[in-house]
Amino acid sequence: MEAIKETYYLSEYFSSIQGEGNYAGTLSLFLRFHFCNLTCSWCDSKYTWNLKSGEYETLLQNEIRTIISESTNYHVIFTGGEPSLYSLDKLVVPGKKYHVESNGTIIPTEPLDIVFGDSLRITRAAMDENIIKTFNWVISPKLSNSRQRLNEQSLRFWAGKEYSVFKFVIRNTADLIEVTDTIKQFAIDRKKVYIALEGQTLESQIKPELVDLIMEQGYNFSPRLHVMLWGAKRGK
Repeated sequence: MEAIKETYYLSEYFSSIQGEGNYAGTLSLFLRFHFCNLTCSWCDSKYTWNLKSGEYETLLQNEIRTIISESTNYHVIFTGGEPSLYSLDKLVVPGKKYHVESNGTIIPTEPLDIVFGDSLRITRAAMDENIIKTFNWVISPKLSNSRQRLNEQSLRFWAGKEYSVFKFVIRNTADLIEVTDTIKQFAIDRKKVYIALEGQTLESQIKPELVDLIMEQGYNFSPRLHVMLWGAKRGK
């Protein structure tokens, strides 16, 4: 099965507050794209992974742009799944601020041709950097707690971009040590790093001792407001 040119697979879209990262609390339109090239052990959106993991719509470029233009929200968040599988530069409607939540394993300025295990093939042209450099890219490299491997080439790409920030998800102090090792290896600016706590319950987010360590090491702490308010509820 091959993706038709300019076709986008959309799992869901909804209005809510951005729960984490450098724009936490902002009212936003979320566009959650289907399919992901990773299978993180603690993923909270496994329903976006593949053909059988959950329902999705097949939309054309102009249909997605209509959804964006009809929303009264200023902030538009492309999330997933993995949104950089798609030509996000073709979805821009003027007068909005765009954000991308990405696992950082795909370089958007290079053409993409990827075949998934269920034989789905997704292709796209290289994105226009003059457009996507205006986006707020939140790159979330996966630590060993996700049971995935880092893509060193793409992480070096993102480390050199002014329009990216980094969000790491941790469970404990060992994960925090791994974050420090990672940012040293790839020369990531510590001021651009946000640390979030893994989990889908309020209890998982209230760990003051761990947050103390995050602050002591000079990192930004990213709350996960949607988890604290609504738990694992979809559409939030």
